[in-house]
Amino acid sequence: MFLSILKKAMPLPKLLKQQKFLFVGPHPDDIEVACGSTVAKLVKMGKQVTFLVVTDGRVGAVDKSLTEEQIVAIRQQEASKSAELLGVSNLIMLPYHDGGDYDLASVKKDVVSAILQTQPDVVFCPDYAVISECHPDHLQVGQVVTQAVFCASWGKLTARIGLEGAVPNITLAYYYTDKPNSYIGVKKCLATHMQAVRCHMSQFTEQEFANLQKYFTIRQLRFGFRTFKGRADGYRVLGAAHQHCFPEINEF
Repeated sequence: MFLSILKKAMPLPKLLKQQKFLFVGPHPDDIEVACGSTVAKLVKMGKQVTFLVVTDGRVGAVDKSLTEEQIVAIRQQEASKSAELLGVSNLIMLPYHDGGDYDLASVKKDVVSAILQTQPDVVFCPDYAVISECHPDHLQVGQVVTQAVFCASWGKLTARIGLEGAVPNITLAYYYTDKPNSYIGVKKCLATHMQAVRCHMSQFTEQEFANLQKYFTIRQLRFGFRTFKGRADGYRVLGAAHQHCFPEINEF
């Protein structure tokens, strides 16, 4: 009973009622893999969507004969093609090398700068609190983006890192999460989603791509059954009011 009262007093933001969305990916393919159907849905609705990719993805490729610089060039082309396919015209790519060896304060400043530039209502990033997550880039980017959202909400904090302005009341939406509390219906979006993922085939064998397609089909059907939406993507959402001093949000 008390939890129901708390939900009514401090409700979760309704994602589809927002207008501006910033998706932050640790690598050039993460946004598309995790959120491709959601992005397709938002673009179709006429929402403003920006992609921010933190690392250049130079560590990994299916073709082991490629040099790191060749991989970077390929992944930049793949990211641009994928964003274009999804209808996203604003793509920001940061120059950090993947693998976790970068200055987190610098990444935070760049993310805050992107937030001030794009003025998002919602920022998507990986859920760094998932117990099974082991990738240092996913963990660090999730944490840095969370800190950046808080920093960007206060003009005095942005001034401390040499920036100007503030964007209050930003909603956080975590993807790659095991505890979704908010769902977006994505019926008929999976084909576009997988076309966007296919743009990043430097990263996947045909079998890996087929496995991803099966996984997201089952995952979306699971969330769709749970929410009566047919197919759905699930996110762990924190409104501005839930982002500190509100532990009950984990029970929503």
